[in-house]
Amino acid sequence: MATQADKSSAAANAAPAFDPIDCYKQMIMARTINETLKARKTQGKFPFYIGAGGHEALAGVVAALRQDDWLALYYRDLAVWLQRTRDAFAPVRAAYSRVTDPMSAGRNMPEHFSSADYHILPTSSEVSSLGPFAAGVAYAFKRAKTGQLAMFCTGDGGAATNDFTAMYRAATVHKLPLIMTVEDNGWAITTPTDGHQWGGNLAEWARGGGAFTIEADGTNALELYEVGLQAAEVARSGNGPVFLHLKMGLLDPHSSSTDIYAYRQRDEVAKTKETRDPIRNTGKALIERGLLTQEQIDRMMEQAKDELDAIEDQVLAEPVATGDRVQERLYYWPTEPQVEPGSNRSSKHMLQAINEALVEITRRDSGFFVYGQDVGSPRGGVFGATQMLVNEFPQSAISSPLNEQIIFGIAAGASMADNKARFGEIQFVDYHQSMSQSIRIAGRISYQTFGDWKCPVVIRTKAGSGGGGPISDSGTGGGAFGHSHSGEYWFTSIPGLITVCPSNPFDAKGLMIESSRTQSPLVFLERGRLFRSDPPKDANGNVIAELADLWLTPDGYYTVPLRSARTIHIGQGSTAGAIITWGTMVLESAIAAANASQQYNCAFDIIDLRTLYPFDEATVSQAIAATNRVVVVTEEGDHTSFGRHLHSWIVERHFNDLDMPAELIHALAFPAVSYSAAEEAVFYPTSKDIEQILVRFASA
Repeated sequence: MATQADKSSAAANAAPAFDPIDCYKQMIMARTINETLKARKTQGKFPFYIGAGGHEALAGVVAALRQDDWLALYYRDLAVWLQRTRDAFAPVRAAYSRVTDPMSAGRNMPEHFSSADYHILPTSSEVSSLGPFAAGVAYAFKRAKTGQLAMFCTGDGGAATNDFTAMYRAATVHKLPLIMTVEDNGWAITTPTDGHQWGGNLAEWARGGGAFTIEADGTNALELYEVGLQAAEVARSGNGPVFLHLKMGLLDPHSSSTDIYAYRQRDEVAKTKETRDPIRNTGKALIERGLLTQEQIDRMMEQAKDELDAIEDQVLAEPVATGDRVQERLYYWPTEPQVEPGSNRSSKHMLQAINEALVEITRRDSGFFVYGQDVGSPRGGVFGATQMLVNEFPQSAISSPLNEQIIFGIAAGASMADNKARFGEIQFVDYHQSMSQSIRIAGRISYQTFGDWKCPVVIRTKAGSGGGGPISDSGTGGGAFGHSHSGEYWFTSIPGLITVCPSNPFDAKGLMIESSRTQSPLVFLERGRLFRSDPPKDANGNVIAELADLWLTPDGYYTVPLRSARTIHIGQGSTAGAIITWGTMVLESAIAAANASQQYNCAFDIIDLRTLYPFDEATVSQAIAATNRVVVVTEEGDHTSFGRHLHSWIVERHFNDLDMPAELIHALAFPAVSYSAAEEAVFYPTSKDIEQILVRFASA
């Protein structure tokens, strides 16, 4: 039974009473802005504009929603922006790249609507790319039982994308409070929709998959308000999403870069303007209902022009963006103080440490969850990384459909809704490719919106070869294709994305907890060979003392800082060289350093990056300056790898500090490790390969 507080909250967030005249006023202002900005682009005032003419009636649907419902808009939804925000300055500021632009502070193209204050997710040019994120937002609402919904909008071409399909699948599987809107204007850029974007009937396809489906004319805002009421009621009912297919007419060319008559017939354009114009059709309906006269409509249009003239004059006097801010608002690191580990420690493998980290995060955030294939099973996923979570907080370990883009979208959208880290698990990093566009967009969200939005999603994934223990001492893994890619360069090449790869249980637990406190998206690479590995041993079978304590993992909650490398000093005497590495190769490097230091009575510094990108440049530089000899060791194949980037960075910045060429040790440059044990044995670098370089350093 709903409490009085629940009823009060619902009433406070209810959709305002519909004012059809005010809604029409927003549509008129949208058309006025549209026509004016098209003209200004033609006059050379700014480089690009994308028209919104013909899509204004969607404001009626949004008028039926609550103010706390979230929107993911299409770049033709100018009238929707005005209906929600009443901010006619914003689209003008965006077109002129003013720092006062609330959508992106002048960074993004015009008509890419975005506002954290008004719950408008940041629009991307990649059509439908916000679909998986919108599903994640709706998932967060359903999980928290807030009564809110999300509304996603795209064009007819957008309905053909993988992003749209992933959103639809997530929404129907989880019965999400989501309205999926296709604004069908008959054109996907310069190609007619019919016969190109889908086969058969789109509405029947949506209905067949489990979505409540509504087809409607999209040119009359008064009718669309009623449609919006119905859609919102169904979406909030708990019975699943709504698919809204609206037939519209595009009155503009695709964008300012396109000549409308180069691909559309003049009589077809004229007929569309005559029959599919929302300003004309909604105005006619208002007149028929006795709510307005034509004279009043004409006066509203003149008032909109006068108002826009004043807005434009003010905007032109506002400051433009300057180049000195180009590096701002890319990463958002944890701001809370570090939490020191307790004294109660015990020997644990990395999988145990990961399990404990997830439980510790959940104890401090009841809304936290891990979402991924099989993670909610009693086993805790294929590797058992969520088994403790399943046992102690089963509602926080949620099995997903077998779709990595859905996994990413649910975790990422929920993280944006909650403004807290939500975790996705990808079984093997090799499988992540279907989410590659989504993760790239997540990486740029804060930069694109000049910090207005954050996307604190964390993706955990098994990466690298299988097996257990260092490659040098535990045989082969047999992971082969699809299970053994190291994965670094897929992620370290994405600006705004943090990439982490621990080498030991102590760091794995602390780094994972710290990752849950960042406000930037993060990928956490878990090396399969390290899941159950023991501390490495030297050639005499002795545990390497300098690493042994890293397998004694503290109980409870503690953090290890991001973008902070660990220096491991192995041996006695003068330091003969530095090894820059991470993950499994830290263990291989430790074996090599222990053996070489004993032979030559010297020492080596291993720099365990821990955070691969952005990496700890200062610690790397200090190690090179101290030793003048360096080798980068990576498990990656040498094909535009992160290890190669790091090696180039060292040569570029420290060439004059080196008294020997900087070395790079890597796996073979082939697609992936073979299933054949004999081939796998020679595919990856081992301690022997590293030791050869260290001997050269020590004997020079």
